[in-house]
Amino acid sequence: MKKLKPTEQVNLVVIGVIILVFVLLAIFFDIESLRAWVLKAGVWGPLVFILLKISTVVIAPLSGSPLYPLVGLLFGFWPGMLYVALGDFLGYTIAFYISRIFGRDAMDRFLSNKEESVLAQVMQRVGDTKGFIQVCISFCALPEVVSYGAGLSRLSYSKFIFIMWPFFSAITAVLVFLGSWIDSGWVGILVPVVGALVMIVGGTLFTKNLRKR
Repeated sequence: MKKLKPTEQVNLVVIGVIILVFVLLAIFFDIESLRAWVLKAGVWGPLVFILLKISTVVIAPLSGSPLYPLVGLLFGFWPGMLYVALGDFLGYTIAFYISRIFGRDAMDRFLSNKEESVLAQVMQRVGDTKGFIQVCISFCALPEVVSYGAGLSRLSYSKFIFIMWPFFSAITAVLVFLGSWIDSGWVGILVPVVGALVMIVGGTLFTKNLRKR
């Protein structure tokens, strides 16, 4: 059995913790009370989320999928989208410049074994605007790999961020809206949990299929 990289091990732990948080929220907390507590935290609540979101892009393969419905649930749609957009923007930018400035060796420290195998396929298509748009569509489940791959290409940062950021923001908006629409109770908690599991499993199968090609 192939040994997991430390980042892959951390990813499994993070996913488990996030899902556990959803379950604990359902058992011990009233969602409205929790939202009030988050508001009382002031700027620290959004700041912690933004930093966590950045880490899910830069320290791949930390999965950020469960965070999208969670931020919608706790902050509401528009504030949640703002925090997601800031976190993703900074995360994409940092990942891009890590590979652009320091090259493949530095970038490999942040990618899992699975994502390294997918990176070559990304690199084959990135090069011009049309190719990068195709990459965003084909690899929508792996924004961190797209960001690192774009940094290794000749694509300018301005083209990279003004294509990628709106594209992935449109996708995450659906998940944030789902979280903001959910009411408290078991049903409200189970929906994002199931959604997170589906996205995690789907992303894993997507990566495996790419590796077989």
